[in-house]
Amino acid sequence: FTPEHLEIAREVTSQLAVAIRNAQLFEQIQTGRDRLATLSRKLIEVQENERRHLARELHDEIGQALTAIKINLNNIDGAITNPAVLVHLEDTNRIVDQLVQQIRTLSLDLRPSMLDDLGLISTLRWYLDRQTQRSGVRFQLSSAGLDLPLSPTVATACFRIVQESITNILRYAKASSVVVEVRVRQQQLSLVVQDDGVGFNLDIAQQQALAGRSFGLLGMQERAVLLGGKCVITSTPGAGTRVQADFPLGDHPLDRRKNRR
Repeated sequence: FTPEHLEIAREVTSQLAVAIRNAQLFEQIQTGRDRLATLSRKLIEVQENERRHLARELHDEIGQALTAIKINLNNIDGAITNPAVLVHLEDTNRIVDQLVQQIRTLSLDLRPSMLDDLGLISTLRWYLDRQTQRSGVRFQLSSAGLDLPLSPTVATACFRIVQESITNILRYAKASSVVVEVRVRQQQLSLVVQDDGVGFNLDIAQQQALAGRSFGLLGMQERAVLLGGKCVITSTPGAGTRVQADFPLGDHPLDRRKNRR
């Protein structure tokens, strides 16, 4: 080989080394992303299981215990004639009633049992009616194409995205009406939450989320991505906010793990 040939060989070898190194780095990055995705799926699964467990404990154990206390208080009510004691007894009854209502509310907020029993649409209808009674905001729900039961993971993700969206709307949007749409078409579910509120600066909100000040937007997007979908949030100050999440329908990793148990 001439010196020129050797120089060409060195240049080719150098470029090949860079290409190999880049391929190795890409593989390492992809492996890291896959691990993070697996961890995120597991965290969401654990979180939902814990929510379900706590909701049942609150409703079944603590709720039943408070109900028993209420019955005992009512039983002794007629045996007491001291007016001072009766005042305290009535006050105790009111406190127990408040606790029962708070326990019921906490249980439903953690994990509505109807999501597992009746499905997504019935749960959304109940949830939106409940929010209307609480806030006075007008909520409208429309659905189409949901002829078959949804995957539990997709149903849960949709409910959590609606829940987070409605929470943000009631806190910040000053909206008078909200439209929630659920459509299934060509093996894809589309969920839309649209409000007529004040909107917000999306760039600032995303910067705050990346800085760790708020995880609501990231949480919604992460739930969609982990199921092979996407969540797009659009908002303009003074023109309301639109949240759209699209999910491919079919077998999902979380469902496969549940079926193997």
